[in-house]
Amino acid sequence: MARLVSKVYGEALFDFAKESNSLDVMYENALDIINVFNINSEVHDFLLNPKITNDQKVEFLNTLFSKLDNKKILEFLSIVIKKGRQKEIVPILKHFTHLTLKDKNIGEATVYSAKELTDTQKNTLEQKLISTTSFDKFIVDYNVDESLIAGLKIKIDDKVIDTTYKTKIFDISKSLRGLKL
Repeated sequence: MARLVSKVYGEALFDFAKESNSLDVMYENALDIINVFNINSEVHDFLLNPKITNDQKVEFLNTLFSKLDNKKILEFLSIVIKKGRQKEIVPILKHFTHLTLKDKNIGEATVYSAKELTDTQKNTLEQKLISTTSFDKFIVDYNVDESLIAGLKIKIDDKVIDTTYKTKIFDISKSLRGLKL
């Protein structure tokens, strides 16, 4: 249900931003808001506190984000709060940013590697992603996971490309278990 809520509200925000020609500004504002929620968990805790009224929560957000370029996103968030969906603010905004990037033909990828990739390797990988997909550009989140041993694991939307040795060893192990001697 939570996914449905974030999808419906995220799409509504996206449609509104496009119609009002404020997609770029609202995208930047959404990133700023997500960043504040990620840095300070107390903001999220405050909004989930049942002892605080919705009006106080809206006033808090208006004060906290008073420097935003576009106040329409705050009006949208006040609707979210008044509907009791404050728990979904970050997922809603993440879905909105995802739709915005997709609209601009920018892909999002998460890459896991066993060791830190060099700038040259990152550039080569990004060029390969662009040439093998329909996206013009990519925003890539690079992560190091030493348990992978070697290779890369790449996530783009719901697709996963896994060339890691960890997976290859697991697959070999699995096939050997099924062998009868």
